Amino acid sequence: MFTVAICCSKRFKKEERKFSVRLRKLGVNVYEPPLHSSNIWDKLEESDKLAFAAGATYRHFHKIRKSDAVFVLNVDGYAGVSTNMEIGYAAALDKRIYFLQKDDDYPRMILIDGYAKTPEELVKLLQQVQTPDILD
Repeated sequence: MFTVAICCSKRFKKEERKFSVRLRKLGVNVYEPPLHSSNIWDKLEESDKLAFAAGATYRHFHKIRKSDAVFVLNVDGYAGVSTNMEIGYAAALDKRIYFLQKDDDYPRMILIDGYAKTPEELVKLLQQVQTPDILD
């Protein structure tokens, strides 16, 4: 089947978990973003925050690199700074990029391969992709 890396803001943790569970039930291997929340964040030194952020960022980049496609869970059209970095990284790797909702940001719009409101719609989009002809 397919492997999909989910990208979204941590404010959509609940929605992301529901979407990922449904995708897995459809046979998709899902890489979830690091949406950790902790009460100790505010107590960390700046250097520790940077180390944690670097680890989380590079770990998710690795998941994107291993995936067939990226799905951006842009609830209410929102894609934050980290999500934008992940979209750019996926585009640089020539990954297929799908969004939950229409996006009105022109630089992101040109990178989007399609939209899916449900996990079922995303699976259909993934199945429709054909290998390009070598002469294209």
